[in-house]
Amino acid sequence: MKNVLIPTTLNSDTLKAVKTIIANMHNGNTKIVLLLLSEMPDGITDLLFSSRSAGEISFDKRHVLDECRKYIETLKNVSFHVHHQFGVSGPLLRNIMNHYNINLTVLLPSYRAEKESVHQQAVSILANCSCPLLYLPETLESLVLDQAIYLEKAPTRISMEEIQRMLRQEFDIQVVRQAKLNGYTEEELKPVLTETIDKSNVGLLVETRKPEKAGWRSSSKAQLSLAGKLGVPVLSIIDN
Repeated sequence: MKNVLIPTTLNSDTLKAVKTIIANMHNGNTKIVLLLLSEMPDGITDLLFSSRSAGEISFDKRHVLDECRKYIETLKNVSFHVHHQFGVSGPLLRNIMNHYNINLTVLLPSYRAEKESVHQQAVSILANCSCPLLYLPETLESLVLDQAIYLEKAPTRISMEEIQRMLRQEFDIQVVRQAKLNGYTEEELKPVLTETIDKSNVGLLVETRKPEKAGWRSSSKAQLSLAGKLGVPVLSIIDN
């Protein structure tokens, strides 16, 4: 089973992410978990009423949630869960992911743009965990991610063959090219990669990342790499 975590504030790109994930899974059971985070209440009175207010969301956000439910109800072998949580920390987020047995996290553009500290901290924690991250761009023209380029930014122990094997276990994705980025500036790389993406009909970039520090306590805000600026989804795999 593929268990996917989508941290969200229920913007419109949430439904697009759900559809993209399901469209690219191998046949089998899939679990979609939407994670809704709220800031920790300031006082005891706020805490006593927090469980009631957790379910109170705006009409637009409720509509997005309902549309996600309606879409998944039409599918076989796909389950849908919504997890409300006040506050976030490394151990807490790890426990949530262990509880749902998460093996892929999707980071939405709207979520990465959130200004509240609870969302920024969640993005930072996820960037330093071992779970693969799928960064979605602001515009996603196609739901099908069938061909990929492996971007090798620095010396790594993960070979292209290993990347291919990992992808084929869960997705109908084939790595068609490998690009070594070490020693090139961003200005030099962007036009070359853009041309390669267009000519090869590539829908996904795969790259490795190294955690900023060990554990789940990093407080720095995760930054998108060059790959994330090219307008295609990026699958980021940890390289310890």
